[in-house]
Amino acid sequence: MKRLDTTLLMTDLDGTLLPSTKEILPEELEAIRQFRQQTGRTLQAAQRYLDRVQADVPVILFNGAGIYDPLSGTMLDTESLPAEAAFQMTRQVLEAFPEVSAEILRADGTYVPRMTEYEREHLEICRVEPVLLPLEEIPRGEWLKVLFAIAPERMSELTAFIQGQGWQEQADFMQSEARFYEMLPKGVTKGSALRKYRRLCHMEEFRIVAAGDFDNDLEMLCAADIGACPSNAQPCVKEVANIQLTQSCETHAIAELIAHIMTDL
Repeated sequence: MKRLDTTLLMTDLDGTLLPSTKEILPEELEAIRQFRQQTGRTLQAAQRYLDRVQADVPVILFNGAGIYDPLSGTMLDTESLPAEAAFQMTRQVLEAFPEVSAEILRADGTYVPRMTEYEREHLEICRVEPVLLPLEEIPRGEWLKVLFAIAPERMSELTAFIQGQGWQEQADFMQSEARFYEMLPKGVTKGSALRKYRRLCHMEEFRIVAAGDFDNDLEMLCAADIGACPSNAQPCVKEVANIQLTQSCETHAIAELIAHIMTDL
């Protein structure tokens, strides 16, 4: 076992650590426990997983817009969307697509102005209790991201609409799952958050191993010292990963990665 006292494993949740049931597999928990012994999603959605794995170092949330310290229960850093622009862009999307839902994520909760089948399913799976309010009544400012949900077969229509509005100077947009399209603060990614994380947490000398499966994980894998992906990862993610795991998120990919770290890296 090499350099484990200065090795940090950072993993995406959905599609990497979490299978379709959204419950961490026992084998993954045991591997994490062994790794912790050797080394010494939104906040609301991620909290139960932080409790399960007993996270004792800061974590990146909101697709890179927040860095949260689970020990002190405080946000160490946040990046917000421009208040009025974010409100107007969200309003226009909801008006153009009556079947689209939006999750507006702030550090103090998840706000939902329109409930749909996809939105209800997502909230139930993540066990998040949303704040249901008309868009005009949701507090302006400190929006860390907005997640739009739409049927996969209509995703291309949504992305084409947003890309045609000329909003690229005010925010970044990224697909994070077949049903989800996200609006993020300009220049904010998991990769930019990881670079900031190194400085904030004084981990410049640490070896960071990152794992992810989807487009929104690409920059994080590139910013890490070693990037890994499960077998179910998107082709573009496999292209940049240093390690392509043989297991998927359904069959202990993170346990495989931990074993690899502890024996080969």
